Amino acid sequence: MSIPFSNTNLRVPRGFGNILEGLAREVLRTQPKDIPTFAAQYFSALLREREESGLDPAEWGAKLEDRFYNNHAFK
Repeated sequence: MSIPFSNTNLRVPRGFGNILEGLAREVLRTQPKDIPTFAAQYFSALLREREESGLDPAEWGAKLEDRFYNNHAFK
């Protein structure tokens, strides 16, 4: 059985990687028994924080990514 080759390139939305890294860090740190429930609570807390502070963690993460990957200090 052969599998067709695909050149599909998928992009992760800006800031999404940082949010997932934050979840992964907290899962490793706290070692919850029910990861899906923990993830739901984690994202609910992020949403609550965004609504209260006006700071969007995805936007903030995207800015950090841009700053890291577009650092022209070494040119």
